[in-house]
Amino acid sequence: MKHKEATTATVNGPAGRLMATVEGDGGIPVLFVHDFAADRTHWAETQHGLATRSVSFDQRGMGESSGGHGPFGVEASVEDVAAVADALLPEKFVLVGHGFGAAVAGAFASYYPERLAGLLYVDPVGDLRSHDKAQLDAWLENFSAAKYGGFHEHWFTPLLLEAKEKTRTLVMKSLRTSRREAIAGNMESLCRYNPDEAFERFTGPTHALVASTGPETLAGQRPGLSHSTLPHTSHWMMLDAPQWFHTELVRFLGRCKHEH
Repeated sequence: MKHKEATTATVNGPAGRLMATVEGDGGIPVLFVHDFAADRTHWAETQHGLATRSVSFDQRGMGESSGGHGPFGVEASVEDVAAVADALLPEKFVLVGHGFGAAVAGAFASYYPERLAGLLYVDPVGDLRSHDKAQLDAWLENFSAAKYGGFHEHWFTPLLLEAKEKTRTLVMKSLRTSRREAIAGNMESLCRYNPDEAFERFTGPTHALVASTGPETLAGQRPGLSHSTLPHTSHWMMLDAPQWFHTELVRFLGRCKHEH
């Protein structure tokens, strides 16, 4: 079967226009949710290699989507995922979320478990609610209008230590074009997010692809979460190791099809 080339779709979201890329056809469809300071281009190579139908979109205030005035946060992004799914994916689908997008995917799974054939976390952060409030407040202050200009160029430096040059270039480009207000609102919301609810309400296939399993990560905090680890890669593993990522994703889709 000939691969269905990528097309651009416009979805009317709760806060404005959401721009999406639709590619491929057939199989269990996949919906990708990007991280902070990112856009749907982070999924382009992954989508192009899939035989199944897939959709990625720019979250509100990011990339080509509107909604730059918010509201922002995990709950707001869940509404955007629901709008995209309603418009482009009428059947059950596998939801893939990266970083902040993993929290959004987990929250969507807790609200709409019946919509999903599977849930794949990509390098998800763990539960941040137990952190010292003063430390969290100091961290969030970096995203204020007064401090963000001097902070954002160095924010990703430790996260990009293991990254390939092309990964670093794309990540920094999308960081520089992302709205501070959206990043700040999403970060503040993530600090209050409860990841346990997804595990309580969604009982279908769940897996994580991770760069590490330290105590700050969801995989480290939940030993029962099945996961695949790729060491010596950056947080953006789908960009650093596209072939490994593709193989793991296809394997998970096979599991979802088997358990569907």
